[in-house]
Order: sequence, then C-alpha cells, then structure tokens
Amino acid sequence: MEQEICMRINKSALYHKRLMQRILEKFKLTYAQYQVLKVVQEHEGLTAKEVLVYLDSDKATLSGVLARLEKHQLITREINSTDRRLMHIYLTDKSKEFCSNIRLVENTCASDLTEGIKPKELKVFMDVFNRIIANQINKINDYENRD
Repeated sequence: MEQEICMRINKSALYHKRLMQRILEKFKLTYAQYQVLKVVQEHEGLTAKEVLVYLDSDKATLSGVLARLEKHQLITREINSTDRRLMHIYLTDKSKEFCSNIRLVENTCASDLTEGIKPKELKVFMDVFNRIIANQINKINDYENRD
C-alpha cells in the first residue's frame, strides 16, 4: 500500500499540472511561469535565490522563466540599493490582473477536485498529506547530511 501512495501522489500532481496548463494556455503562460508569479505575488520583492528556495527549482530553469516573464512585462527586477548583485522581483499591474483571474479559475478547480469530500475528511487528508511531505523533507535532509 505504501508504494501505491507514491504512485498516486505523483499521478495527482501530473493531472493537476496538466489541468493547470490547459487553463494557463488562455493566458499564454506556462505552468512554471505561473508558479513564479504566484510566489512573487505572495512575497513581493524576493530575490531569484529566494524564489528558487520556494519552488525547489534549479537556477537555469528559473533564469529562463524570469527572462521570459520580464520580456512579456509580467515582472520587473530592481537592483538592491545596498548590494548591487541582488535583484528584487516584483509583479507588474499586467501580471497582477493575470494572477487574480487565474486564481479564480484555480479556486474553482480546487473546489471541483474536492467535490463530494466532507470538510472533516478533507482535514484528515490534509493532515496526513502534510505528514507525508514532512517525512519526505526529513529523508532528503538525512541523505544530504550523509555527504
């Protein structure tokens, strides 16, 4: 049963990504671009390095995503006044509108996914799922500390 859990988690994540990609096509955004916009929306002024931590992504991928978002005027980057090596990332008015519209669709999507599930059941699921994530993080840390 434990092996089945990993397969189902992965399958669910893939379905979610596929569904979101279809939604994002209307906005001419990729899933990766939207993930960056969401993080920056929640934490305006982050540096690229801080965005990497939130998304658990790699530097090369994020660099390309940021360049495309800036090209399409969805983000701006401002140099830190005390450390010129650091660039802070901000949403533009255009991307704020995108994010609001997409967030509405995403919320409807989330409601559809939990249709027929009682709030109590959803709470138990979230508690268990959060424990699984915490266990994964602990295992990753264990492996990284062995090196």
